[in-house]
Amino acid sequence: MKSHRFAATLALVILAAAPLALAQTAKPRKKGSKTDASASASSSASPVDTAPAAPPEPPTPAASASAPAALPDAPPETAPQATDTYEKPGQRYYFVGARYRGNLIPQFLMNMFVNDGATLFSNSAGIEMDIRSDGHSTIPWISYANYDTGDILFYQKGKPDDPTNYSDVKSRLGAIYLGLDEMWSTPLDESHHWDFEYGFGVGIGVLFGNLYNDWVYQDDKNGALPGANGHSYSQCPGPGSTLPAGLGNQGMTTNPCDPANHNNATDTKTGGYQEKNWFGGGSVPVVFPHISFPQFSVRYKPVKQFEARLGLGFSLTGFWFGLSGDYGLEKTEPSEAPPPAKSASGVPGWRGTL
Repeated sequence: MKSHRFAATLALVILAAAPLALAQTAKPRKKGSKTDASASASSSASPVDTAPAAPPEPPTPAASASAPAALPDAPPETAPQATDTYEKPGQRYYFVGARYRGNLIPQFLMNMFVNDGATLFSNSAGIEMDIRSDGHSTIPWISYANYDTGDILFYQKGKPDDPTNYSDVKSRLGAIYLGLDEMWSTPLDESHHWDFEYGFGVGIGVLFGNLYNDWVYQDDKNGALPGANGHSYSQCPGPGSTLPAGLGNQGMTTNPCDPANHNNATDTKTGGYQEKNWFGGGSVPVVFPHISFPQFSVRYKPVKQFEARLGLGFSLTGFWFGLSGDYGLEKTEPSEAPPPAKSASGVPGWRGTL
């Protein structure tokens, strides 16, 4: 029985191995034969994927008809930065704002024309427009200047040191100026926020108000107007030309309040005398020029819509320093925004949802 099983097993092994042995001992065929071509085609074909296919995903339940369909987010619009203050060549920029200037007349400048005197300070304020292009600003402006002063003792230059050559002057003048500044700038930083400016200014002013000019007498005891010569003076009382009673001589050889003791005097300048202007035949000007040269400033532009200046210069009325702040009229350029997103039905909608 065992021998029959062994024989059967041996036969099965021989039958299984016979095709392999025949394949090893088979003669090669000629090239180009149909058998070789079919064999080549069989060998180049990709093997069949015997892996089991993945089960299909279950279908997503349909969205409710009442729920809005989600739309893709549109890219954010890129608005220009407010701090980008670069000014394009050839483009004109406009600013409007306010300005202030403080004007200083040192006594040493006043002493070029009269003796004694004092250091004076005045204020002016106004509005301006800056028309700017290619680093150059044309600034038309209008301002009001206040020239109020206290009592100031003046001594005529080149005259003898006598009370008749002294006077007490007090100003209650004001002026309206219309002018123009021309300024050129050089950038101080790469971000275009700071500029150094240089240029000049011109204008014309109309003066109004009163200028008081009174003769004085020497009053070393009670005088409120000290002179550089060591004496003090008081304003001549008015009306008339009489010295105060009980004054005494105090070294005066003449009465300085008497017009007869003043050369070519046609008016009695006592008791708060108001000088006449040009229209009345007096010496007070009605119009006055404004010439400022040179003048310098530092311009600061932190954002597109604002600029500020800190400046100084020299004019006919002395040294000045100034401040200004202007609002820019430059329009923000619209950005190139992408077209609005569309819903599944092709109807334009807002970003995010219909």
